[in-house]
Amino acid sequence: MADTSKTKSAPSILSQDMHVVGKIFSTGDIQIEGRLDGDLCSHAVTVGVHAVVNGEVAGDTVTVFGKVNGTVRGRQVYLCATCHVDGDVFNESLAIESGAQLNGAVKNEKDPLKNAAINPTPQDSVGTSAASSSELD
Repeated sequence: MADTSKTKSAPSILSQDMHVVGKIFSTGDIQIEGRLDGDLCSHAVTVGVHAVVNGEVAGDTVTVFGKVNGTVRGRQVYLCATCHVDGDVFNESLAIESGAQLNGAVKNEKDPLKNAAINPTPQDSVGTSAASSSELD
């Protein structure tokens, strides 16, 4: 019998026809194909080729094919040939493909997620959920 506790789930996808306003946090993977006006923090983030993010993108692994207007923070950051980033990039490891557009500073840090807009720490996780619920009302 297989151990399902170690099975990786499918990424959460914000499809091309969606426009989300607000903050998104996930411990899994997120793929953005639509528009996000707000900050995003996840284990792995992919910003699709037609996607637009107006806010901070943070994750252990951040791959950008589309447009980000804001800060990018990641342990591993991949800026692909089709991307356009207007903002600073904080990283441990950075790969930039030929053709990628970056208008901002690049800063190599040991912990690029330390000052993220959405910074999930064990003590904050309960308080953040409560605050997020009240903000939606």
